[in-house]
Amino acid sequence: MSLPADRFTQSDFRVGNVFSRAWWVFSRNFFTFTLVTAFASVPSLLMPRSTPGVPANPFENLGIVSVLLLLLIVLGTLSQAVVLYGAFQVMRGRPVDLAESARIGLRRFFSIVGLAIVVSLLIALASALLLFPGVMLYTMWFVATPVCVVEQLGPFASMSCSRELTKGHRWKIFGMLLLLLIPALVVGAIVGAAAIAVTGGFLTLANALATTVGQIVNLAWNAVWTAFFAILIVVAYHDLRVAKEGVDTDQISAVFK
Repeated sequence: MSLPADRFTQSDFRVGNVFSRAWWVFSRNFFTFTLVTAFASVPSLLMPRSTPGVPANPFENLGIVSVLLLLLIVLGTLSQAVVLYGAFQVMRGRPVDLAESARIGLRRFFSIVGLAIVVSLLIALASALLLFPGVMLYTMWFVATPVCVVEQLGPFASMSCSRELTKGHRWKIFGMLLLLLIPALVVGAIVGAAAIAVTGGFLTLANALATTVGQIVNLAWNAVWTAFFAILIVVAYHDLRVAKEGVDTDQISAVFK
């Protein structure tokens, strides 16, 4: 379903619209998007686990842990790009093509990784000084990843473009994040209770989540959450560009052709 530009004006970036469109995109390809993000998290299931009550040796299994962390970065980056491209395809009324999405992801892989590193370091530094500046930086660079993929820009150019797109709408983005936080905490608590239940009800939350069953339950929830959140960012980027530049969905995604 394409979203014509004449339905929007400068003031028409609305949180309710972003949520409804994100859910529309996600619900029509729930299993596809969730499987993509779940697959990206599989290496976390293979991480060596310490025995409860026994001090962990930080150098034990260092090689395996390093390889698994590298896989998590690679697969996580690719899954972001796959979901982003797939979301645009759904918004254009087309089926999700995972092979084509993977090709797009590989093409922009190093730029996305570089962007993630720079943004994470700057936000972490700002948050270490004061929490609020870190949050404001996050809202400023909220759509930097889709900018990087769609507009084929480098990390710093993507951050600059995201800053311009979010200008005047950052409080709305902040409010949107708060609205997401409440159900995330509620569902996270339910997932934790489920992990305890399926492991017999005799373990603490931390120990229950550390078991294989608990990790699978947690992975399933994280896969759903990650997929929906990635789509929310894509839709926010789409709506910001439509509102500020008057382009439509086909024009935005034309770069992929």
